[in-house]
Amino acid sequence: MTIKLLLLLLFLSFQTIGLFAQECTVNTRFDGKKIIRSEEAWKKSLTSDQFYILREAGTEPPFDNAYNDNKEAGTYVCGACALPLFSSQTKYDSGTGWPSYWEPICPENVILREKGHRIFFYKRTEVFCSRCESHLGHLFDDGPPPTGKRYCINSLAMKFIPDKSE
Repeated sequence: MTIKLLLLLLFLSFQTIGLFAQECTVNTRFDGKKIIRSEEAWKKSLTSDQFYILREAGTEPPFDNAYNDNKEAGTYVCGACALPLFSSQTKYDSGTGWPSYWEPICPENVILREKGHRIFFYKRTEVFCSRCESHLGHLFDDGPPPTGKRYCINSLAMKFIPDKSE
């Protein structure tokens, strides 16, 4: 049995008993209803830093942000519309200085768009919220198992909702 097959079987076993990612449920899944606002309305509802990240596809400085070092259990939601995006269960330290996740809570909660950069002659994948189409960050193929993906997301693009303590 190859190592990749063994890792896949192990992942599927853990996924089945809930040791990995938070389950995509009716409460966390994007319902298909878009939020459409003018840029002027977004400007009024977001801070200037949030507007720069979420609506102008900006990037915050690495390491100097709210969630890179956050270890609390909870859910990261869109900073503009509160759609659940990522679970703390899929967050990991990528060493890049930005919060990183190996998968979203529900695949349909994010939109992936490839964007070419003429100056550098390469393409990269941008990540957007499915509900309000705000820019969240980027997706890279250098993440850990089980997906090999790194969703590199700006802290200013999200709000953190801690799990309720018992």
